[in-house]
Amino acid sequence: MTPAAPLSGLLDVVGADPSLARALAAPETPTLELTGPAGLRPFVVASLARQGRTVLAVTATGREAE
Repeated sequence: MTPAAPLSGLLDVVGADPSLARALAAPETPTLELTGPAGLRPFVVASLARQGRTVLAVTATGREAE
């Protein structure tokens, strides 16, 4: 058994938010541009990756990318 990712429990909770769920359920659009609080970004990226979608997240700094 592999250890759970540190944010896995929070990912389920945040992903259940109706607004985020609608955005993530968008049909296979070639691009998806979302605007939201900085604290939400890791959850959006993880949710998209969990769906098997290719994710390109552009950040302003190396620290933000980490």
